[in-house]
Amino acid sequence: MFNKIRNTSDFIYLFIKALLMGTANKLPGISGGLVALITGFYYEMIESLKDLNLKSILIILKGDFKKFNSYYNGLFLLTILSGIIVSYFTTSRLLDFFFKQSELYVWSIFYGMIIASLIILVLNNKFWNLKSVLFIIFGFSIGFLLSISNPVSESQNLFFIFFCGFISICGMIVPGISGSFLLILLGNYKLLLIDSVNALFNSLSNIIILNSSFQHDFNLLKILIVFALGSLIGLIILSSLLSFLIKKYNDTINQLIIGFVSGSLLILWPWKKISNNYDIESLYDSSIPIDYLRYLPDFKETTTYIAFLWIIIGLFIVLYLEKYASRNKNIWTHRKKN
Repeated sequence: MFNKIRNTSDFIYLFIKALLMGTANKLPGISGGLVALITGFYYEMIESLKDLNLKSILIILKGDFKKFNSYYNGLFLLTILSGIIVSYFTTSRLLDFFFKQSELYVWSIFYGMIIASLIILVLNNKFWNLKSVLFIIFGFSIGFLLSISNPVSESQNLFFIFFCGFISICGMIVPGISGSFLLILLGNYKLLLIDSVNALFNSLSNIIILNSSFQHDFNLLKILIVFALGSLIGLIILSSLLSFLIKKYNDTINQLIIGFVSGSLLILWPWKKISNNYDIESLYDSSIPIDYLRYLPDFKETTTYIAFLWIIIGLFIVLYLEKYASRNKNIWTHRKKN
């Protein structure tokens, strides 16, 4: 049971932090867990999530929110969840807009973020010996095989959607692991973090304004529900497991991630074009598998230099956040259990 009392302004401030965390969860290269660490509620979040179990879910289903708040820090968790949900609506709309305006620039800033994350992982690797090199090679092999294998197209299989939710939640729990990057590798980044969220946003908007002529995309809404369910179950199950693994095998996991991210860089290469005969709208059709051909940038084009600028911007964003976080590694919200 937590004994610190927060006032209204404290919860508003916490809600704003959760907005930032939710936004970071959708950006490849930045994990929501890193933002939670920076803004000072990461440790409380992990401790609160560890306590969630079947009993806590039954308490919620019974509607006993007072007991849930007392024993499971419920109001704190609800505030964070609300901030993340709101950020998903706003950020998804912006990403959808920018993807349609210039996909090259969007992937460029993502690429810079991933490179920066890789630099940070390498700098944080404390041991360089034969064992560490073998783990890096193993991780690299997995990532590279994914990069050169047949294109991973979006899949609307509900079991796979559930798996995506289960896995992607790692980005919220473990600083340094980007859940959105995992979704890119799985091929479902746009489907789950943009299209399905936009479908829910449109449905709610038209319900509010009583637009009876609007047709709801029930397929995308169903996908979003399954994804959310997978994320929730993953959050409960993986929070304790991942926390244990990070504490006990931190160096080994770091080395595996270094290799995996290095081998996967080809997937995020910004300069790519559709190899088949697709029109521009086909790029945003989840049912059409898209095969990309990657190519070297043309330095005669102005867009190439703009893309490199976005790569540098993405790189410095992540490096700055990491530098700021390194000065606040012992952040703690001073909430204690009785």
